[in-house]
Amino acid sequence: MVEVEKSTVITVRLSKRSLRKVEAVRALENVDRSTLFKEFIEDGLQERVVRLYEKGKISSGRGAEILGISLREFLELLERKCIAFNWDTGSIKEYLKEKYGE
Repeated sequence: MVEVEKSTVITVRLSKRSLRKVEAVRALENVDRSTLFKEFIEDGLQERVVRLYEKGKISSGRGAEILGISLREFLELLERKCIAFNWDTGSIKEYLKEKYGE
C-alpha cells in the first residue's frame, strides 16, 4: 500500500505586481497556480539549502536530509551548480566508506 502525504492549506498574500509575474509564467507553462507554486517552493528551498551549504552553515548530509534526497543526489546537485564540496566532511567520508569500503 502506498502512503499518501497529506497536504496543508496555507494562504499567501501577493502584490498585484507579483501576481502578474506568476500569471505570466503560469500562462507560458500552461499549468495551474497550485502546481506552479509547489514548483516555486521546491526550487526556492533547493536554492536556499545549497546557499546554506555554500556558506558552511550546514553539512552535505544535512542538506540532503532537508531536501529529502540522498547524499549522492545532493552532491550531484552541488556539481550541477558548480559548487565545490568538502571531501573531508564526515557525511561524505561515511558515504564513500559505505559505497567503496575502507
